[in-house]
Amino acid sequence: MTFRLIQKHSAPVLVMREILDGIESGQLKPGDKLPTERELTKMFGVARSTIREAISALTLLGYLEVTQGRGMFLSKSLPVGKPSDFDLDDIHAAATIMDLVEVRGVLECHNARLAAERADADDIHRIRQAVIQMKATTGDLEPFIRHDFDFHIALANATHNQMIHAMMKRIVDKVHREYEKFMPKALFRRDEATLTAEQILTHLFTGNGEAAAEQMAAHLNLVSKELKHILPNAQWIRKKRL
Repeated sequence: MTFRLIQKHSAPVLVMREILDGIESGQLKPGDKLPTERELTKMFGVARSTIREAISALTLLGYLEVTQGRGMFLSKSLPVGKPSDFDLDDIHAAATIMDLVEVRGVLECHNARLAAERADADDIHRIRQAVIQMKATTGDLEPFIRHDFDFHIALANATHNQMIHAMMKRIVDKVHREYEKFMPKALFRRDEATLTAEQILTHLFTGNGEAAAEQMAAHLNLVSKELKHILPNAQWIRKKRL
């Protein structure tokens, strides 16, 4: 039997719970306009980033609609039932991961282009070794994730840009912490992740930066696809923020 890790609820999850409790008590009604991010920051006594994370998660759950220039409103048709604390933890983690996927899409597709131009023999060797280890551990999630991250760090190193390398190490560390919240669930199919990594390696070897970037986008999109499968009731159309 597998047990889930008990999560200590974060500030964004506590903000989400307060808003949901307001809906349940009738203080907040469908269609009501919420205070601005700045006002909510003062009301809850938290950082603005906390409010943004809570808003993003509640939007994914279908409780909020955010319209540029108008503000935040409770959905006129609210979801049926009250989400559990585990549901809130999952959706908050999912919203954070989706934001990270966007960041990685911008940075890592560019990394793939640069690496195709700049990678030397040692870089190609390190990337190939990471891919080999990914392929060897497809049956074991935790080591596979470590080798997948090794692959991304090796690719960043192959750009020969120290700022990119430092940024990727921080991003990968953040991604790893968020992935742990979903374990033992996997946030991508390991066979597909390995295949796209192998294709990226091939394009790096031939110096085809555009093809490498295209495969990197496909590699990262595996996470978005799996999140939509794990949380099918989330409202996955990205909303404009204030």
